[in-house]
Amino acid sequence: MTRQPLLRIAFTVLLLMTTSATASDGYQAHCGQCHGASGQGNDALGAPNLTRLSAAYIQRQLEGFRAGWRKSDDSHTQTMMAAIASLDAQVLASATSAIESFPDANRKAESTHTGDEKRGKDLYNAYCSACHGTNAIGNDALGAPNLLGLSQTYLSRQYLHFAEGRRGGHPDDRYGQQMARLAKALKDPKLINDVSAYVASLAK
Repeated sequence: MTRQPLLRIAFTVLLLMTTSATASDGYQAHCGQCHGASGQGNDALGAPNLTRLSAAYIQRQLEGFRAGWRKSDDSHTQTMMAAIASLDAQVLASATSAIESFPDANRKAESTHTGDEKRGKDLYNAYCSACHGTNAIGNDALGAPNLLGLSQTYLSRQYLHFAEGRRGGHPDDRYGQQMARLAKALKDPKLINDVSAYVASLAK
């Protein structure tokens, strides 16, 4: 191999390393404080595990937070909207790229699941599996995120927000509106807790 191709290869490798480092730096600067250094999330801050969510879903939600249509009246959402209000599309794409590089975080061992998981499974299959899949891995074509790895606390809170009309009401939030309509079919907090307990138990 001649010197010139070797130099091109070395430059390409260096460029990829630099791009990766830049993406990681952007994530740590704007996201890591709440979502953790490896995207594992923090329930105390209302920050979900990001490592099993698709890049398409993450990018769409980030754009929604910045544009104002991914909103709710709770303090966690308000904090998120304020945190990224001034960030441009390039920074958001960089953060998403960094998240894609993180290994899947297993939250199953970190959470105590309260609720009737057997009943939750039956309810999940009846109300949720058509969009999120029988194994809760989601479907980007339907705008349905992967639910695996999300904590029971986060799952219950977000579902209640949809059911109560606190999320998914903006006309630009196409998939959020879809979820809000469907969530109204199951509004009992106890049953929602059973479903979230079941889903949280699936993480491996």
